[in-house]
Amino acid sequence: MAEQEKLIALLQEKRQAVISHAVTKGLDPSVTMKDSGVEWLGEVSVHWEVCALRRVIAAIEQGWSPECYAREAEEQEWGVLKAGCLNGGNFRPSENKALPPELPPEEAYEVRVGDVLMSRASGSPELVGSTALVKATRERLMLSDKIFRLKLKEFVNAAFFVAALNSRPLRIQIENALSGGNGMANNLPQSSLLTFAMAVPPLAEQATITVFLEQETAKLDTLTAEARSAITLLQERRTALISAAVTGQIDVRGLAGSANAPDSVAASAYPASA
Repeated sequence: MAEQEKLIALLQEKRQAVISHAVTKGLDPSVTMKDSGVEWLGEVSVHWEVCALRRVIAAIEQGWSPECYAREAEEQEWGVLKAGCLNGGNFRPSENKALPPELPPEEAYEVRVGDVLMSRASGSPELVGSTALVKATRERLMLSDKIFRLKLKEFVNAAFFVAALNSRPLRIQIENALSGGNGMANNLPQSSLLTFAMAVPPLAEQATITVFLEQETAKLDTLTAEARSAITLLQERRTALISAAVTGQIDVRGLAGSANAPDSVAASAYPASA
């Protein structure tokens, strides 16, 4: 299990490295590079533009967090998304709380396919700023006030933007901007978000990079899922082995003897009838 956990950590590092390289260096190793002028970005492709997010983001919306039921909304109910719905850069619509029927929903905050969502606040600093593209969702789900909906300008591919926001250079900027200490004080202000720098290639190149990243991260995600499945099976095997040993389903007297345990102790601990 320890070896599988180590493998998962290496795969996650590889995934981050692949994304970070693609959204700062591009895919063509022969392209001339230039100094971005931003410490966290380093060198970028010479024909890419480096700019603050205020030039990329057209508008920012923030949702509503009423007092909700501590359960997921049923199909015909309205639900309010939790900040954890964006963990890991993947949108999970099941991470929501049911809106009480006496509260009218704010339909303007309903999440739609194509939305770019970002976690604004979380009890864990590493989860603040998690960004995802909504590729599919159920109806009647609303943004909470801990989630930003980012509307992008026309020269930015949404999938490329999400990859850039989840890359290491942007993560460093997010972590440096967090205000407060532990707990829900981990909050990303809009004013800080708009100052972050990213490298923006031509729109056609953004699309090419997006396709490449979808293919490469899918491979790494498959390997990660297989490793997690292996851990689950090993945990089940470990539990079954312990259970069999302590209930006498496995005769361990020979093992006890090989460990220099007195035969009388081994025999008394595991009677022949066992």
